[in-house]
Amino acid sequence: MNENYKKALFIPCYVRELYPNVVKATILLLNRLDIKVEIPSSFTCCGQPFVNSGEETKLPKRTQKIFEKYDEIIAIGSSCVSFLKSQNVLKDKLFELSEYLHYKGYRNLAKNYPQKITFHHSCHSIRHLHNASTSELNIKPFDKIQELLGCELSFATKDECCGFGGVFSIKEGFISYAMGREKLDDLLQTNPDVICGVDMSCLMHLKGIADKDGDKVEFKHISEVILESVEVEMGKNKKLKNLDKK
Repeated sequence: MNENYKKALFIPCYVRELYPNVVKATILLLNRLDIKVEIPSSFTCCGQPFVNSGEETKLPKRTQKIFEKYDEIIAIGSSCVSFLKSQNVLKDKLFELSEYLHYKGYRNLAKNYPQKITFHHSCHSIRHLHNASTSELNIKPFDKIQELLGCELSFATKDECCGFGGVFSIKEGFISYAMGREKLDDLLQTNPDVICGVDMSCLMHLKGIADKDGDKVEFKHISEVILESVEVEMGKNKKLKNLDKK
């Protein structure tokens, strides 16, 4: 590969501020897989909350300017990716993390994961990025996440929205809670140890409801699940190098 071929990690603003553990897990995972990325220090927000509120913003164009020098951009979550593609920003360069790993041919990265996982498919992930088939389309079912992880996964019976929707959860809090409660009940009926997803926004919403209502279940981003699995496999195979940078 051309030595000038450059990759960047796109960290959504809310993930950076609220979930540094997920940022760390993603960086470590990419290092373990020998995927080298840069993190532009000047990036702040892609502008999605402003556009969804009907406000004008130059943030999508600013995002384009910051990341346009990179050949591939890997994002922690599908929501920002979907939004920027809708704004014709970085369309062919920008990938959500699991989308990118599947595209690069990775499979069965968590095949021996010891806990029972129920996977939450977020709307942007399956309806915009097509990481899995959706119930409203009359097509052959597929699930790239299942192929990527390789472990046994359970799913909600309905692939409906969890009710977060960013600004929607603030403007329509009662409706957002009701949708989230219904989604959480659907996920919990599978008796999971862990509820996993690609978007921390959805997991944040569902965990908030679970904590409020006393539901005992763990929530993990897909990077955390894969990292745990990869590190176990690395411990078993001495030929694998520890790529963690101290």
